[in-house]
Amino acid sequence: MPESLNENIKGNPEQELNKPMGAREFVFRYLKYLPLIIISVGIALILAFIRIRYSVKIYQVQSSMLIKSDQSNSAGKDEKLGELLLMQPPVNLNNEIEILKSKPLIQRVVSDLGFQKIYFNKGKVRSTQLYNEESPFEFDVLKLQDSTKAASVTITILNNDDFTLGEKPARFHFGLPFFVGNNQYVLFRRPQIALSGFSSLEFQGIWMPLPNAADMFISSLKIGQINESATILLLTLQTQNINIGKDVLNKIMSVYDSTIIEDKNRIALNTLNFINKTLDTLQGKLDNVEGSLSVFMKNNETFNIEEQSKVFIANVDESTGKIAEQDVKLTITNWLLNYITNTENIYKLVPTDLGIDEPSLLILIGQYNQIILQREAALQTTTEKNPTILAYNAALDKIRTNMQAALQNVKSAYLIAKNNLEQKTEEVRGRLKSLPAKSMQSLNIERKQKILEDLYSFLLQKKLETSISSASTISNSKPVEEAVGSKVPVSPDKGSLYSTYILLGLIIPISIIAVFELLSDKVNNRAEIERATNAPILGEIGHSEENRVLVVTNNSRRFIAEQFRIIRTNLQYVIGRIERPVILVTSSFSGEGKSFVSTNIGAAMALAGKKTVVMEFDIRKPKILTGLEIKRKMGITNYIIGKAKFEELPVAVSEIENLYVIPCGPIPPNPAELLLEPRLKELINRAKEEFEVVIMDTAPAGLVSDAMHLGEFANCTLYIVRRGHTIRRMLGLIQNLYTSKKLPSISLLLNDIKLEGGYYGGYYGGYGYYGYGYGQESGYFEKEVPKRSGIFRKMSRWYNRWFS
Repeated sequence: MPESLNENIKGNPEQELNKPMGAREFVFRYLKYLPLIIISVGIALILAFIRIRYSVKIYQVQSSMLIKSDQSNSAGKDEKLGELLLMQPPVNLNNEIEILKSKPLIQRVVSDLGFQKIYFNKGKVRSTQLYNEESPFEFDVLKLQDSTKAASVTITILNNDDFTLGEKPARFHFGLPFFVGNNQYVLFRRPQIALSGFSSLEFQGIWMPLPNAADMFISSLKIGQINESATILLLTLQTQNINIGKDVLNKIMSVYDSTIIEDKNRIALNTLNFINKTLDTLQGKLDNVEGSLSVFMKNNETFNIEEQSKVFIANVDESTGKIAEQDVKLTITNWLLNYITNTENIYKLVPTDLGIDEPSLLILIGQYNQIILQREAALQTTTEKNPTILAYNAALDKIRTNMQAALQNVKSAYLIAKNNLEQKTEEVRGRLKSLPAKSMQSLNIERKQKILEDLYSFLLQKKLETSISSASTISNSKPVEEAVGSKVPVSPDKGSLYSTYILLGLIIPISIIAVFELLSDKVNNRAEIERATNAPILGEIGHSEENRVLVVTNNSRRFIAEQFRIIRTNLQYVIGRIERPVILVTSSFSGEGKSFVSTNIGAAMALAGKKTVVMEFDIRKPKILTGLEIKRKMGITNYIIGKAKFEELPVAVSEIENLYVIPCGPIPPNPAELLLEPRLKELINRAKEEFEVVIMDTAPAGLVSDAMHLGEFANCTLYIVRRGHTIRRMLGLIQNLYTSKKLPSISLLLNDIKLEGGYYGGYYGGYGYYGYGYGQESGYFEKEVPKRSGIFRKMSRWYNRWFS
């Protein structure tokens, strides 16, 4: 036998224990679970395919629009009020995004497109949403019991004239009203749309209240900047039908443009109304002044002023002109104060473009008008008691107070300037006291006339400018790209779903295997033993499919019989040159195969021509006679207590020549004390005299001390470790017994090793057994008689061949 095997049988006391599992060992240990993982991944892929196949497909539609600022030029300090107010502050994209997603705007979009009604074609598993123009029918709601709730009708189209409702057999006609519950509908067939292109003839029409329909689109609408520095917004909508998404996004941009233009036109219209009313008032005052001047000149015949007063009059005229300018501004200021404080105008837009050049006032008027527009938009969907409206009212009151204070400040400034000018004028007039009183009266009338004419001309100019501005109003937005839809659905995401399900298909079986391995406390392979103990492994014994205990018989060539012959050979390296060896067989627990191993090793020895006896020393739970189907007779306990002679004990095994069994006899109440009797030594000595090989089948060493007592009579110990039965922590007991030498020359036997799958070919080859493979189907052995048959047998053999 090779030297490597000899060293393996003798053991290596310096072998490193509890070393990590190697890569090769890891692969061969868990390769048997590969089919489970493959099946799990396969099932996961099938589930992923089913989910993708029958999930509702969601497509993404997107468009982009540019938001421009109306303020193209910077405004100077001396520019007029109208020029300042007609230019908006720099655009706030966050505000514009909220406007685009606002419910009033989306409700207007839904109403214009008629998307309160949606259509579905029902399939076997899922329904497909139809573009309204692609539906083979159109339905109208004539009467609703509750208009705040959605209503639906499910039909099956029979032909171009008839349809049925749900599963009811009654026929209904297109174009005729019908009731579903308390709701009344009418359906119209679109004959230009053929029914052959649909997955079924069952359809569903749903009507939703306008707020609900708007919420449906708002929830799937996303708007954001392309980047932080750009004023281009990207609009994205996820929908079942690409055409519906395109229509919605294009309509949102269109309605937004219209809303901006309408707001600007409303401001201009309000300004024109104010200017027209003021012009009417000025026209009457101007007519009165001109009439007074005409009467004065006729009555007093004052058609020319004296030549000597020209110098003084020129100075007065200069001051008068400046005073007139201040009067115009004071008049406009007073009118604005009266307009703002008038309760009839409390929630109306403040007129703009009136010539007041106070920057702080211009900003307040701009903020006031913006809040007025937001309040009016909010009132379209709520009441005046809504917290939002109350907040707007509070803000308007605060700004109105600030505007009044600002106008008072402006008025005070104008009055101070006017008083200064009037003081200078009075100084000049004092020097004109020598002029005729009639001339002075004429000048006063002319001054009033000039003030009114200048104001009238100014307002006419502003009216023309406002009208031109209103006629040329354009939106501050521009579509950059019309709505386009994705050809590939964004949901379900095939790549993500397949990856997730594959991951689950791996995690689930691996988790099960990990839990199984974690909870398993049994020895499963030779590597575990070698890591836990230095005790040598004498050999392995395969799993027997037979019910009988004795598997080693004359001319038997089965694989398990050859394994016992190999163990018989290996024993020669353990017992050496001992002529009449005593072999002790034990294990950690009951059920690990001691009696099975003892019987068949005895048979192997007997077949080699050696007179062999198996002594049934497991006197607590004897099994050897039962396994050999031999009736109970006097045995060891009878001999120890002096009730039997040695010659009466041996029982020949009829199937094997030279094989005998000494039964245990009656089970005593004190087995441990019985084994301490002096006659035990006499018994063993007589057995060694009469037989060439003595095998002692003892009680488990992990449970009782019987094996320890009998160890002093043995030359070597065969310690049985059964795969899937021996607990791992018992390997520590074996190591302790081996190092402390409480049992003589311990060698391990691995019992119940699976024989299928070429296990021994790879296993023994790895350990250098002449380089030969001892697979069960190598042709050297008789085949085991399998208990399974048919397809299950073939599947089991295929599985074990590749993965066992």
